[in-house]
Amino acid sequence: MPIFIGATGPKMMALTGEIADGAVLNYLVSPKYNEGALAQLEEGAKQAGKRLDDIDRPQLVVCSVDHDRKKALDNARKLVTQYLGQQPHIMKASGVRQELLDEIGQVLTWPATEEQIEEAMHLVPDDVVQMITASGTPKEVRAKVREYVQNGATCPILYPLGDDVRLMIDTFSDGYSN
Repeated sequence: MPIFIGATGPKMMALTGEIADGAVLNYLVSPKYNEGALAQLEEGAKQAGKRLDDIDRPQLVVCSVDHDRKKALDNARKLVTQYLGQQPHIMKASGVRQELLDEIGQVLTWPATEEQIEEAMHLVPDDVVQMITASGTPKEVRAKVREYVQNGATCPILYPLGDDVRLMIDTFSDGYSN
């Protein structure tokens, strides 16, 4: 039975490369974030006499798709806002500005209340939502999923948000490569 580990930190990612068959790569990270994760996986794999290509790397990808781009982004913004407040170290590693993390930290406590999340959502710009999710029009969402694959994910695991389940299915009905 293959063993997959959902590692996050560099030491755990290296250990995953050494002992596991696969790593479930993080969600709500930028595709660029994968560079560091893959470097750690490869380091661990070398310890076990393996190559990076010997390790399967599926990745959770938050997807919010709508023909109305603003609606798609707003559907993802709530989850993104909550994650920015709860996982600032991961968000910083993905390229989120420290100033934004500080602003959100002034509004959200742990655990964040629904009201705090709603209040902080207006602080999160569209470019941050799109940096760490596949959100927007069908064309934008497919392109972003491809970007995760181009940056090391061997298989995207779609985490759908939004109201139109049929559109999500139709967007990926023939894969994500075109």
